Amino acid sequence: MWQEESGIMIGAVRHNDRSSVARIFTRTHGMVPFIWFLSKSNKNASRNTLLQPLTNLTFQAEYVPTQELHHIKEAKNTFPYRDIPFNPLKSAITLFLSEFLTHALRGEQNNPGLYRFLTDSLKWFDAAAPGTYANYHIAFMIGTASHIGICPNADEYTPGCVLDMRDGCFSPIPPSHSDYLSAQLSYKLYMLMESDYDQIKDAPLTGQERVMLLNALNTYFRLHIPAFPVLKSIEVLDTVFG
Repeated sequence: MWQEESGIMIGAVRHNDRSSVARIFTRTHGMVPFIWFLSKSNKNASRNTLLQPLTNLTFQAEYVPTQELHHIKEAKNTFPYRDIPFNPLKSAITLFLSEFLTHALRGEQNNPGLYRFLTDSLKWFDAAAPGTYANYHIAFMIGTASHIGICPNADEYTPGCVLDMRDGCFSPIPPSHSDYLSAQLSYKLYMLMESDYDQIKDAPLTGQERVMLLNALNTYFRLHIPAFPVLKSIEVLDTVFG
């Protein structure tokens, strides 16, 4: 039975000449793989642009419990971005977030709070003015971690603490293992954890520190999500922002 659905296009992989497998984080079912038939006619070519990462969609969905790939039709762009597709910096960040979410949300079930966080975050990012979003992707990763239940516990943070990435908590003394952040980076991560998007521009991060935090958060997700990989697009971001 077909039902009204909305979702965020996380990414798509070509299946054959006629179709792709689109992974969409949906409002009611979490992460779902759909078979997406590609259009070869000029009349319907715009449908293929909906496969762009992090596009907001409304569509008709048919969920078939016995099948791995579900069905989709009548897809439309709910919220066309005004800046992301035309801004090279924002486009690079979007590709990074797509890779990140592909692995962070694998197997994620219905999660209304996470869905609202993602849609609201992307709308904020699209409208963000130059000079306000350099720390956005780090804050986005922290917010995602919070909504999937693996965010570090900041309740015990005091100046000088380090983040124990294995235990997911701040500690006044370094742990015996090497998976922890320096006190300086722990403080800056804590600042971002305590900020909303309109405040993240005030976190005093250098370009090098951003890359260090991205790599640290990549390690954090690898420690807390099975099979989470090293994200290849961190190197791309380093090149773009460097």
